[in-house]
Amino acid sequence: MSKPATPRTYWCDSCQVPLLGELCCACGAKGRNISAATLVPVFRPEINYLRNNIDEELHASLREFELWVTPANYNYHSQGKAFFKLSATSADVAITKIKPPHLPTKRTRKETLDQLRESNRAYVEQLQYEAENFIRETVTRFSGRPILVSFSGGKDSTVISHLVMNALGRSDILHIFADTTIELPDTYKYLQNFQKEHPLTPFISSRSALDFYKTAESIGPPSRILRWCCSTHKTNPLSTLITGISPGQGVLTFDGIRKAESARRSKYSRISNKHKIANEILASPIIEWSDLAVWVYLLYHGIKFNPAYKKGFRRVGCLFCPFNSEWSHRMVHYWYATQNNRWTLFLEQHAMRVNHPNPDDFVTKGWRARAGGRGLDHYKAAIESAPCLLSDTAISYQLLSGEIKKVRHFLRPLGPQTQVKSNGCSETFLIHDKITQEMLASVEIGFEDKAIRVNYLLKKNKRLFQQRVEKQLKKLQSCIYCGACGARCPQNALHADSDFRIDFNVCVSCLTCVMHKCPAVESLTKKGK
Repeated sequence: MSKPATPRTYWCDSCQVPLLGELCCACGAKGRNISAATLVPVFRPEINYLRNNIDEELHASLREFELWVTPANYNYHSQGKAFFKLSATSADVAITKIKPPHLPTKRTRKETLDQLRESNRAYVEQLQYEAENFIRETVTRFSGRPILVSFSGGKDSTVISHLVMNALGRSDILHIFADTTIELPDTYKYLQNFQKEHPLTPFISSRSALDFYKTAESIGPPSRILRWCCSTHKTNPLSTLITGISPGQGVLTFDGIRKAESARRSKYSRISNKHKIANEILASPIIEWSDLAVWVYLLYHGIKFNPAYKKGFRRVGCLFCPFNSEWSHRMVHYWYATQNNRWTLFLEQHAMRVNHPNPDDFVTKGWRARAGGRGLDHYKAAIESAPCLLSDTAISYQLLSGEIKKVRHFLRPLGPQTQVKSNGCSETFLIHDKITQEMLASVEIGFEDKAIRVNYLLKKNKRLFQQRVEKQLKKLQSCIYCGACGARCPQNALHADSDFRIDFNVCVSCLTCVMHKCPAVESLTKKGK
C-alpha cells in the first residue's frame, strides 16, 4: 500500500471518493492525481448557503461527501474535478464556473461515507498506529510530567484528544481550553457537548482577567501587525494555568499543530520546548498530517466535531481574528450576526474616537492592517527625559502614566537592588551587576512629582543599559496587567495578571522579560505621519 498522508491529493474514479494515497484500499485502482492542494468536505449548511449565491444549474451537484473544496483557492470539486471557484471580498461572494456540472451519483449520503471509509481504511489505520506509538513513546520519554491535551474545539485538537486517550487507554487525561472570550458561539456549544459525552475527562479553561473590548478600546483593536490579543487573552492566561498545575517539573502537552496550516508552522518540530509557555514540553502527533487526513480520520471513526465547520468555516478560532480570510469574515457576518454587529459598532465608535480619515474603510477592513497608536494614548509609549544638571552621568525622567511605586519592580530584572532609603515621599536604591556586584546605577524616585533620576555608573555598555531602563519605564507607563512578560519568566518570579510584582528573591535577572516586546507598548506606539 502507498504511503499515507501524501502531499498530493488523489481521487478514485471508480469509487468516487478522495484518497490519502495513490491506491484505493477498496478496489485497488490507481487514484487520479488531482491536486497539490488538500481537499476538505463541504456539508449541508454550507451547501444551502452556496445555493443562494450560485446558478440553479449547479444545484444538483451540491451533495454532502460528493462536494469537496480546496481551502487555499476555494475550488469546489465534484467527482474529483473542479467545476466552480468562489472568491469572497468584503463586499460580495463571486462564483466563477470552471466546467459544466456533473450528474450526481445515485448513492445515499451513508453509502458515500461508507465508501470513503473503505477506500482509505489502510491509510487511516497506518496513520493512527504511528501517531499512537509516538504518543506512548513520548509519555515514556517524559515520564513524571503531568499529561495535558490542548483542546481548542477545532478539528485538529479533536483528533488529538481521540488519539491520546486511545493510545494511553485512559479517559482521565486533563484537557485545557484557552478561552479568549471571543471564540465562535458554536465552539462554546461544542465544548459543552464534548464534556457531557466525556464525563470522566477533566476539563479546565483559562481566561484572561482583561475584558477584550475594554482592552481594544484602551490600546486599539488587534491587527495583523499588532497582534496583542494572542498574548493577552490566550498565551498568558494559559501559561499561568499550566505553571500552576505543575510549577516544578513542568507538563507534557499534546496539541494538534500541523505543518500544513502555515509557512511558520511548517518549520515546527514534532517535540519542542522552545515556545511561548515556559517549562512545557509540546508534542504534536499529527504535525505531518494534511487537512484531508484529519477529515478522513474524523469521518472514519464517526467522531463528532465543531458544527462551525459544517457552516463553511475552514478553521475554527476567534471571531475577529485579523488573519481570518475574507470568506471567514463573511461567514461570521452571515452566521453570527449578533456578535458581528457588536464588533462593527465598536469599530465605528473607535474610528470616530481616533478621528480616522477613512472610517468606512477602517470598519470594513482597515482595522486589520493597523500599524500604530495614532489617536490613542500613545504618549504612554514615549519617555519624557532630560539631562540632570547635578551630574553628567544622570538622566531625569518624568513618569507620564502608571504607578510610580512600581519602578523598583520594573527595574528589578536589570540586576539585584540595594535599598538606600525609603519613606512616604521618596526612595533611593542601587542596581548591581548580578555576577560582579558592580554598581550599575543609582535610582532616586519622587512619589509626589513622579520624577525618576537615574545615575548611570557602569563603565561598559552604558548605552545598552540605558535603553533597557527606558524600555522598562515605557512598559510601566503602558502596563495593562495582561501578564505577557510574566508568562515568559522561566523562574516564575514575575506576576502581572492584576498587579505587576516581582519576587526579588526569585528573580535571577535573566532579562527574558526585558527582551519580550510588550503588546501594550507596541500597540500604543505612534508610527508614520
